[in-house]
Amino acid sequence: MKKTLIVAILLAGFFTASAQVTTSSINGVVTQSAGKNTAGATIKATHQPSGTVYSGVSNSSGYFNLSNLRVGGPYLVEITYGNLQPVIYEDVYLQLGEPFAVDANLSQPKETSIEAVQMVAVGRNSRKNGATTVIGRKQIENMPTLSRSLQDFTRLTPQANGNSFGGANNRYNNITIDGAVNNDVFGLSGSGTPGGQAGTQPISLDAIQEIQVALAPFDVTQGNFTGAGVNAVTRSGTNKFEGSVYFFGRNENTIGKSVITGEKSSKFSETQYGVRVGGPLIKDKLFFFFNAESGRRTSPLAFNAGEAGTTMTNEIAQQIADYTLSKYGYDIGGYGPQDIQTQNNKIFGKIDWNINDKHQLAIRYNYIDAFDDNLSRSANFFRFGNNAYKFTNKQSGLVAELRSNFNSSFSNNLILGYSSIKDSRDTAGSPFPQITILNIGNVSGASAEFGSQRSSFANELDQTIFEVTDNFKWNVGKSTFTLGTHNEFFSFRNLFINNLNGRWDFNSVADYLNNVPARVRATYSLIPGESRPEAKFSAAQLGFYAQGESEVFKNFRLTYGIRLDIPVISDKPLRNPKIEAAFPGYRTDNTPSGQLLWAPRAGFNYNVNGDRSLVLRGGVGVFTGRVPFVWLSNQYTNSGMLFGTVDARTTGINGGNGFDPNIENQQNMGSGSTRAEVNLISDDFKIPQVLRFNLAGDFRLPGGINATLEGMVSKTMNNIVYSDINISGSNSNINPALSGGADTRPNYTGQRVNATDFTNVILLSNSSRGYTYSLTTQLQKSFAFGLDLMAAYTNGQSASINDGNSSTALSNWEFTQVVTNPNNPALANSNFDIRHRTIGSAGYKVEYGRNKAFSTGFSLFYAGTSGSPFTYLYNGDVNGDGAFSNDLIYVPRNASEIKLVALTGSNPATVAEQWTALNSFIEQDPYLKTRRGQYAERNGARTPWEHRFDMRVTQDLGITIKDRVHRFQLTFDIFNVGNLLNKDWGKSYFVANQAYQLITYTTSGGGGYTFRAPQDNKAFNISDLASRWQGQFGVRYIF
Repeated sequence: MKKTLIVAILLAGFFTASAQVTTSSINGVVTQSAGKNTAGATIKATHQPSGTVYSGVSNSSGYFNLSNLRVGGPYLVEITYGNLQPVIYEDVYLQLGEPFAVDANLSQPKETSIEAVQMVAVGRNSRKNGATTVIGRKQIENMPTLSRSLQDFTRLTPQANGNSFGGANNRYNNITIDGAVNNDVFGLSGSGTPGGQAGTQPISLDAIQEIQVALAPFDVTQGNFTGAGVNAVTRSGTNKFEGSVYFFGRNENTIGKSVITGEKSSKFSETQYGVRVGGPLIKDKLFFFFNAESGRRTSPLAFNAGEAGTTMTNEIAQQIADYTLSKYGYDIGGYGPQDIQTQNNKIFGKIDWNINDKHQLAIRYNYIDAFDDNLSRSANFFRFGNNAYKFTNKQSGLVAELRSNFNSSFSNNLILGYSSIKDSRDTAGSPFPQITILNIGNVSGASAEFGSQRSSFANELDQTIFEVTDNFKWNVGKSTFTLGTHNEFFSFRNLFINNLNGRWDFNSVADYLNNVPARVRATYSLIPGESRPEAKFSAAQLGFYAQGESEVFKNFRLTYGIRLDIPVISDKPLRNPKIEAAFPGYRTDNTPSGQLLWAPRAGFNYNVNGDRSLVLRGGVGVFTGRVPFVWLSNQYTNSGMLFGTVDARTTGINGGNGFDPNIENQQNMGSGSTRAEVNLISDDFKIPQVLRFNLAGDFRLPGGINATLEGMVSKTMNNIVYSDINISGSNSNINPALSGGADTRPNYTGQRVNATDFTNVILLSNSSRGYTYSLTTQLQKSFAFGLDLMAAYTNGQSASINDGNSSTALSNWEFTQVVTNPNNPALANSNFDIRHRTIGSAGYKVEYGRNKAFSTGFSLFYAGTSGSPFTYLYNGDVNGDGAFSNDLIYVPRNASEIKLVALTGSNPATVAEQWTALNSFIEQDPYLKTRRGQYAERNGARTPWEHRFDMRVTQDLGITIKDRVHRFQLTFDIFNVGNLLNKDWGKSYFVANQAYQLITYTTSGGGGYTFRAPQDNKAFNISDLASRWQGQFGVRYIF
């Protein structure tokens, strides 16, 4: 008997998987007449493109499991037993981490041909249990993308919100390529991947075979995340020699006009070009794949001296430049037009070796060399050319994977990985103190900077990562057991010294020319003989796990296991005895190391009717994540033992002698101080953990519509919280006259436990308060004529104590908004709260012509979101805790509940005028008008809904040469199509740092508040670039 099994790729392949792994598998049961299970049947799966053969035998219960199979296909699967007619499945395609179910009955009396048997279960394999999404090669080739990044495809996950998943901090994701860690584990890149600060992707999109996003995989082999596990597997060569040469480009002609000013885009150019090729070195035995790609972006600098809209004139710029060169011999760099460059070069190579029928070895290497020029100007902020810096990233990664299938019962997967990542900031020009001149052109708030950029002058980061993963599986009866380990070993060298070269402020150009500085700040080393102390430390995250997967009863499979994670910090920060004296029980040399973090999990999959028309699945378990190591590095650099500081003003500067350009002498420019910020970690600190629940149903509806209803809930077990233990307790409330007694928040009066030795003493500890939930509905439909449709809606909420948005301990504390105790924030909406998200996609492709060498395709992606959360704050330190951006406003019911003071100067406003404006603002704001007589909540407000459509058009032109089709492919990607059709459509909104300082607190006149209405009476702004349509042309030759 011969069957042709064609797996339906629903919605261009929006599939899910049960684990974040590098391979796939085929399993099932072999029966004869009357359902009798058959032992000893031979199962042979051949990956036809490479000739790789995987084989096994059904056990005494009739079950079999072929592990460690290549992702993709097509596969030819043959099941034979004695003299019975064999069963043959053709065109089998395997997806990442998704066990493919094949149940075969060998008692057919004659050969039967079934042209198409679709794997239903809503387009997903019946073995999955948790919330996961897999994006296959078809989507990668056809979905719209501008940056050619992983993020352009992970957004297909219904629970996604940018780089965040399920309402969790994007820093809590675990990103891997070929099973090896590819996170920005130090935690400085907004993209979450190495090289993000240099504007590069971690790997070329042409080297990617498939991407998986796993939010709740109840397979304990997957860990190191409390957000999502994002895994990509790379392409391999086959027996067919094939490749592609490609080019993508865009410029000022492929972008819409400003939605704010109506002006055309300034000139820029962005290109990506590369080549990939793969094929056999030895047929059926040894294969290669190679990819090289380069990216280039050139854009002109805006707001140059003398241009309309800037306060810096050519005359002032020339005056400053001439004086500095003649007086100090220093060239401050250009002040006219110049181009800003971003470049990256990527090289990827991979070898696959079929050693024999039991072992396959894959070795791949990835190299990236990238840089991004950093120099920006605005209307009132001007930077001369030598205030620029170049962010450079160099990284290389080597991964080896040995897949072994010893026999029908035992298999093993071993992965070894090594990565080296080097980041640095190279300042322009010769070393020089940074100088800031205020009141440029006699305009208040206008400033200019030159000299070596103060936070980049001593800024380097080296990371080395070595990892070992081994998973051993054995099949017994109706069960498969796994015993394994995943271990990551890190080494860091972090150099960051702010103001090492000195930071000088002058109140005017005249003051600079007359050498009358207003302030100087500098940082210097306290370590004898070491001018640039570095944070050097090693760490490891060890993981061990055991798991079983069993068919408890017919069509019901249960996965159960336990995982143990152990974080290890090998080196200790310097000990500061002053901390122990001032704060008994705390030490600067304490590190979170050696805790045993247990993570039990269990998941189920129930094929209710046996035909996958209704599948119930879900599970519950603990997920242990990771913290960005920069949070731990803060303790090494901020122990109070490495650095001293200078902060002098006016006559206290340099003995009255003014500016000194010698960067080696900056510590002598004023009275030095060892009063320092100190960062601590609590003795019992644990890396983040959540308890996650997932329940879902997959349904086959009439008309071939596949539906999913999925719910996920996460309860915080351990998350971060920061406190400043140097703050003295409050024994009073703020001045009641400020609010007519309505605002009763505590007053801390700026008092410190130890103000002599310390500024802030920030403690990192844990909180168990917090949760996330999401409810997702998804519909999918594929048509035989080539149209795929998908729509999904997610309703969710996430609440937290501290979102961990910053890389520094002080910022993570002082930018967490509060009403009462700043060391005990209230549970509130997270910055990553989703609330409402609707996505949809449509894909259509038609092939025609001789050998179907011609094709035309369209794909469309829609995302509608209910905006982003933001917070209403005071501008000023209302409660005296020393933080000027963390006090939530009290929303007055009437004028008697806020003491306004008159505004004077060039734009005066009386108290009555201010109240009228403030009252009007509150009434038109949908959030604030519900909070009269109450405090605003952290992230209680939201920006407006956003709607975006992105589209790709593809045209293939084929030529047949010697029975082989060579294709020329033209593509055009358009992001934000709505804006192309109507300038008022597709707008994107933002609030800087997700916090708006609505009311200003002032101490003048006995204390009070002032208010000026924001532009258009709205707290949010329109994101000009994100609101424009943007296009990109592509051309590709495929052979």
